[in-house]
Amino acid sequence: MNGEKPLEGIKVLITRGREGAGDFGSLIEGYGGLPVVIPLLEFKPYDDPRKDSYLSSIHNYEWIVFTSKNGADFFIDRLKENDIPLSSLSAKFAAVGTKTERYCEKRGLPVSFVPDDFTGDDFARQFLSEKEPAGKVLVPKGNLARDVIAKELNGAGVHCDEWIVYETILPEESIEKLKNVIEERSVDILTFTSSSTVHHFMQVIDTYSLQSAVLNLPAACIGPLTRKTAEKYGLHVKICPNTYTVDEMVSEMIQYAAASDQL
Repeated sequence: MNGEKPLEGIKVLITRGREGAGDFGSLIEGYGGLPVVIPLLEFKPYDDPRKDSYLSSIHNYEWIVFTSKNGADFFIDRLKENDIPLSSLSAKFAAVGTKTERYCEKRGLPVSFVPDDFTGDDFARQFLSEKEPAGKVLVPKGNLARDVIAKELNGAGVHCDEWIVYETILPEESIEKLKNVIEERSVDILTFTSSSTVHHFMQVIDTYSLQSAVLNLPAACIGPLTRKTAEKYGLHVKICPNTYTVDEMVSEMIQYAAASDQL
């Protein structure tokens, strides 16, 4: 295998949303791989019935916690729509992950806390022990995001609200594309960057009874939660980095390809 192109000729299915899919595909191409980009996530604003309540009390929160870039993005949009300047917020901001932190900073939200490990469980434990929040906490999130942070904080006596600011859907145009690619055996490795991508992938697989075409394909998952979801469906997860980033997932994919005689 070519050291400069360790993924030479390997077809990698990229299922993440459109915005991140391009960078992921370029990374695969840089190592000689062939990205097969079929976004299985699309995001749109969600009209939470409690929206007005959150907006009217937005200045009463001590902390606002973002678990994803999308959460920050749609939160900022909601405030702009209601003429609430970010500069008027008295809350401190926390982010789960460095990419979310960088996006928040870019959009004018100075981040005061990022956990050492990028999961909701780790966030809650470290946040409670290091920051000892005394006031209310708000978590702007997607409709499919886990509620572990709110549960942990509320369980510890810290008032935590969850505001659903966006929803995740399966793009209609991706369904037929994925069906065709799987039927034609046109991918060598599956990649999943969230549990939502796994659910949407398997929704298409189950709809068209394509289980036999995917169950022996190696899968790469960005972290343990995504891995757990994939394995529940019977997928063969061979790649799962300890650091939950696309770069690390690709690094492990390269190691797997070098050690495998099946690719």
